[in-house]
This record gives sequence, structure tokens and C-alpha cells, in this order.
Amino acid sequence: MKKSIFAIAMMLTAVSASAQEVKVAEPEFINSYCILTSDSTFATLPKESGVIGKHENKVKKWSKWIGSAADIVGAGGMIGAATAGPVGGVINGVRVMGGAAGVANAAGTVSGLAGSSGMDIIFKGGHSSYSFKADGNNVRLLIKGENNETDPMDCYRIVRFKDSKKERRIQWIEFESALIGSDETKKAGYVQFEGHKYGNQSYLLSIPASEMEKGEYGIFYMSIITATTIPVGTFSVK
Repeated sequence: MKKSIFAIAMMLTAVSASAQEVKVAEPEFINSYCILTSDSTFATLPKESGVIGKHENKVKKWSKWIGSAADIVGAGGMIGAATAGPVGGVINGVRVMGGAAGVANAAGTVSGLAGSSGMDIIFKGGHSSYSFKADGNNVRLLIKGENNETDPMDCYRIVRFKDSKKERRIQWIEFESALIGSDETKKAGYVQFEGHKYGNQSYLLSIPASEMEKGEYGIFYMSIITATTIPVGTFSVK
């Protein structure tokens, strides 16, 4: 037991030390997604908007760990997008949108994205315009928000897309932040990460090197309550 406590303490100390080593200015603009290229430099990641469409396989009945999701409307491939509600709270009401719709339209509120649970979010093109080779180090992301008072584990999801030559997609599911890193969420394409405050209004997210397989990745900001768009930062690991 003492050994376990000591190991956890050492890990937290290492994470804190790593964050303190970063000496870079915060990004200029809110909702900028950046990747650290050193302790003092970063590159800005491209932001893409996808469309919401039917899951490429029959929508599964997800297990209880996913939590409550908005209704999926079956007729004509339409989806239910929930109306505004508190972050992490019960979502009430359904508004219907036809066929595939832009993420920007579907996610007018935080619950709009929740209303896409069970559906695929699809991005054109097989690759992000930003790519790098995995080098065995953690991947560090710097994101500027309106503020950094909310736990970033509740605000962000990092996904590994299922990709082809023509598109990248992820089946959107809802789950508590405590399940990030679990076997179930990893199998669904959701990547483990850690997050901390950085500067006045930014977050520093760190993805363990062990999570960084070759492939296509996206960063979703899911805790905007009054936003009209949900920007998705993308990158490729070669």
C-alpha cells in the first residue's frame, strides 16, 4: 500500500515538474489548439469542422458506463440534438435535424454534441494537414480557453479516428471523465490524457507516449454552453 502511494506521489511530482519546465507564451486567440515542439515553442494545429451522420455499423446498445444520451430519431436518418442544459446534467428536449449536419450547427450548446451520441462525426480527407513522427515522448497540447477554471478532463476529449483514404470518423459517445483511460473508452477510440492549468486562461494537456499509435487524432472541446461552433483540432502521427 505504501509503495502504491509513493508511486502515485512520484508520478504527480513528475507531471508537475514537466508543466513547470514549459516556458512558452499562451496562444494569441481563444480556442487555439497548439502542440509543443519544445519547452519554449509550439505549432498551431489546424481546426476542422465535420458532419454528423449515421454510424457506419448498426448503432450498438452501449453499456451503462456511457451514461444517458439523447434519443436517436430513426426516421430518414435523422438525429436528435438536445437543447441547452447544464454540463454533465440530464439533457431535456430534442430538436430534429435532417441527414448529416455540420458539427457547428449540431453543437450550438454543450448538449448539442451530447445529442450526437451513437452517431459518427466525420471529417473529409484521410489526413490532417499537420503531421509528425512519434519519437517515444509524451505529446503536449496547449489550448487557450475563455478561462481555465474548469477541470480540463471535463472539457476535452482526445480521439483516435478510424480513417480511410477519403475520411476520418469517430463514433461519439458520452461518458464521465473518470472513465478516461479505461479499457472501454480506449477501445472506442478515446485517448487517455492528463490536463493542468497553464498561464492565465490556458490548459496544458499531456498524452502518454504509450498512447501514441500511428494514426489520425482530433481534440474536441465539449464544454461550451453558449457557443455556436465546436472547433476540432487535428493532427497525424506517422
